[in-house]
Amino acid sequence: MQNNKVVVIGIDGAPFELIDKWARSGDLPNISRLIERGGFGVLRSTIPVHSPTAWASFITGLNPGQHGVFDFAQREADGYELRVVRADQIPGKSLWRLLSDEKKRVAVINVPMTYPPEPVNGFLLSGLGTPDYSIYSYPPEMTAELNGAGYRVNKKFFFVPDRLDEWLQDIHEITEIRGRTTVRLLQKEPWDFAMVVFRNSDEICHFFWHHLDETHPDHDPDAPPRYKNAILDLYQHIDKWVGEIVAVAGEKTNFIVMSDHGAGPLYKDVFLNEWLIEKGWLILKETPTGRGSLENLARKTGLTRANISDRLTRMDLHRVEVVIKKLLGDRIKVLPRDERPEFTSAIDWEHTSAYSMGYYGQIFINLRGREPLGIIEPGEEYETLRDEIARQMLEIVDTEDGRKVVDRVYKKEELYHGEFLDDAPDLLAIMRNLTYITRMGYEFAAERGIFFRKPYTAESGSHRLEGILVAAGPDIARQKELPDFEIQDLTPTVLYLMGCSIPTYMDGRLIEPLVDPALLREFPKQYIDMEIESRDDAPDTWDEVSEAEVKERLKKLGYLG
Repeated sequence: MQNNKVVVIGIDGAPFELIDKWARSGDLPNISRLIERGGFGVLRSTIPVHSPTAWASFITGLNPGQHGVFDFAQREADGYELRVVRADQIPGKSLWRLLSDEKKRVAVINVPMTYPPEPVNGFLLSGLGTPDYSIYSYPPEMTAELNGAGYRVNKKFFFVPDRLDEWLQDIHEITEIRGRTTVRLLQKEPWDFAMVVFRNSDEICHFFWHHLDETHPDHDPDAPPRYKNAILDLYQHIDKWVGEIVAVAGEKTNFIVMSDHGAGPLYKDVFLNEWLIEKGWLILKETPTGRGSLENLARKTGLTRANISDRLTRMDLHRVEVVIKKLLGDRIKVLPRDERPEFTSAIDWEHTSAYSMGYYGQIFINLRGREPLGIIEPGEEYETLRDEIARQMLEIVDTEDGRKVVDRVYKKEELYHGEFLDDAPDLLAIMRNLTYITRMGYEFAAERGIFFRKPYTAESGSHRLEGILVAAGPDIARQKELPDFEIQDLTPTVLYLMGCSIPTYMDGRLIEPLVDPALLREFPKQYIDMEIESRDDAPDTWDEVSEAEVKERLKKLGYLG
């Protein structure tokens, strides 16, 4: 079949409306040239509209009910503690594993949900979810080489409202490192398929949306231009590297530029657990945290986990933090997180019927036989409770403006199918077009009975379903406007463009309008019967310290609280 190469450039969280606007205006010239040569459209994300869920669907071609990833962390099977989801726990062969099996050489750089790095025919550098000071590459010896050249998986600083310039400098530095490393490796290493993801395009929309959006309640018309233009500036930086990557990849290459989801304004966090408490479906213990005066004293003096971590990082002593956590283990919890109750220890599970956990509006029934202390019987009792919660959720009102909050409540079977359907949230709510959200780690307000507030994280932007799909190259149809497709559709499409068979188990479907019709006529799509397989290379380096560090990083990013 065809022998053209494929390059996928991920721009995490890139919103369709902004890319469309800036490509038309000439602000993103390299992306604009690709659109002129091929096509541009909406790539729809998953529900929940969340990076781990969406990237897992892209990596495997599966819907969340088949890969089982609904958030960055999942509840332990025998308890309510949360464990980080790693790449080796995601069922279904990855795109690069399938390509490797077909003898294609791959170059994979910084894709989220790829730690621990798996063996491939080529090389892989893991992305979001990678612990610091770890082996992040396959082959393993690449890590030391890249460290010596100044490569970093993770950025140094996390967003703090009074340190904006420091944060902006850091994300531009990591963008430069990512682009420079990609170009160098594509020149140095042989490859048939290459992929790189620029991550900070997502984070800047979270924290700087109000500077871009003049209609946002937090917009400051007197803010410095470097803040108002910060999102565009970073996207132009990424666009520069899109041009460099296109140039080094050569003419006989098909290019796909995509995002895992889009972005838009965020107005409020929603504490569905507070609402469940009011309704009597969730019961708190009398002393939620159970640590008393020592915890209160530590909080008053600023000795919280977040503050100590921040100070050590700014003193370039992050390695010391890792050592401290290793020595203290679970005793580190003697230091409070902040004023909110800890989720797992705050709830009286033996008297709780339902609880909210996770991003964007997830509710779980405390189901007997699934949850370790479940009290709701499967069958009629479960369905009756779920229907009643869904009905009453539609009546939730934000008293500040008197308007209803919930647009729609999905039952999980409306969205998913597959082996992991039982693990999915029982209900998923879309609230005011995702301008109102719940978030993992922020399950409770600081005061009982508070349902809504501005985000603790200082975010003014959040995710949307509408990501981007740009495609151009010798095997790509020239049509400027593509119809909407789902993110899992990209997986079989890349396999087809690489001359590989598509596993029959995939939920994604070949995006035929994207492909040159002559190619489709000459090479009809081929399927192969395969079972969904799981990886068997769990890392021997993953321990409680790695778990704690990745959790802390996700917390600082606003993903775990």
